[in-house]
Amino acid sequence: MHDYSVPLQPPVPLRLSDELSKRIFFVAEEIESFTLKTGSTGVEAVQVSTSRSVDSAELTRKIGQMVASDVLPQRAIRSREIWRSPHQERTRDDVFEEMLATGSVTESGEGQFGFGEPFIGLVSYLDKTFSDIAVDRFGAELRTYPALIRTEVLSRSGYISSFPQFLLTANRLHSDADHYQDFVGEIESAASAEDSGALAEKALERHGTHAGYVLSPAVCYHVYQQYAGALISSPGKAVTAVGKCFRHESRYHRSLERLWEFTMREVVFIGTREYVAQARHDIMAAVWEVIEEMGLPGRCETASDPFFLNVQAAQKVWSQRALELKYELQLPVGGGRSVAAASFNVHGQNLGSAFDLRNPDSAAAFTGCAAFGLERIAYAFLCQFGLDPGNWPDRVRSGI
Repeated sequence: MHDYSVPLQPPVPLRLSDELSKRIFFVAEEIESFTLKTGSTGVEAVQVSTSRSVDSAELTRKIGQMVASDVLPQRAIRSREIWRSPHQERTRDDVFEEMLATGSVTESGEGQFGFGEPFIGLVSYLDKTFSDIAVDRFGAELRTYPALIRTEVLSRSGYISSFPQFLLTANRLHSDADHYQDFVGEIESAASAEDSGALAEKALERHGTHAGYVLSPAVCYHVYQQYAGALISSPGKAVTAVGKCFRHESRYHRSLERLWEFTMREVVFIGTREYVAQARHDIMAAVWEVIEEMGLPGRCETASDPFFLNVQAAQKVWSQRALELKYELQLPVGGGRSVAAASFNVHGQNLGSAFDLRNPDSAAAFTGCAAFGLERIAYAFLCQFGLDPGNWPDRVRSGI
């Protein structure tokens, strides 16, 4: 390991330390760990450990660039809590270790896990609960979508320019006989199975190309693609789907709190401003009711997305919080931590304009969505009640 102390000039105010922390690992691939060094003026330096020797001046430049564009311009605005569960937190800190020990979860790679019971049944129960809310209360159309989404569609939505750090792309080999032959030859030259894996990664870089698709980071973008150019009947429509989503969380992945691959149930609303705003209000109320009936502690508050190295990052963060465009359902998972288990968002007419979604008056439609991270909600539930279904609330036990 190699250690570097990166001074921050000017220092980062303590109120922005979380915004700084959530971006450090994305600055350089070599960063293995970091510590914020605070003083009387705020965060005055970042102590960084890297996997190999790096140019300290370049590391300082990159961190400074990120701080200047994404962190320091952010205006002070506190999160506003709009709901809190009446249930008290009784979470345990060893639930993930118990899941590993019992085999109910198995690690497959960075931020990737396989699951057994009781986790599978719990996730299925949660998905059906939120799907039923979407269909029964909002008349949502049920859909399924692929795991891949066209790069052009994701770029059109603005996601790629806002969150480049999260992208996981789909590559393929060049459609050429020589490339196929050379690729296979390089792999077969490996002296062992371990060497074969390393050679395959390098060979893919040499002989591969972008396939024109990205692993979908959210389900909702498929909906906007499907209805691109459509006239939306007044006052609006709802669509719901569940799917696997993928985000490169770098070294921020931790237990089941932050995954590279996860399952998301989304409910998308398209229509008039009033329809979308009321739908978000109503689905939040319905979800709070479910959380209370499940016996879970938690809260819902204003939030913002981790925009990265975007010239408008600070303005977007401020807009989301000040205009309350985004709410997050935070559920405790022990150790003083909580996870954003669901989000409730309105987008104005941005996506309506980007995908030519139109209301009957020909104006761009308004959009909004509710997104549920099913593994996070299930994990928060197990942290509160444990792995033994006999200790679960009757509503959940009977539902499974």
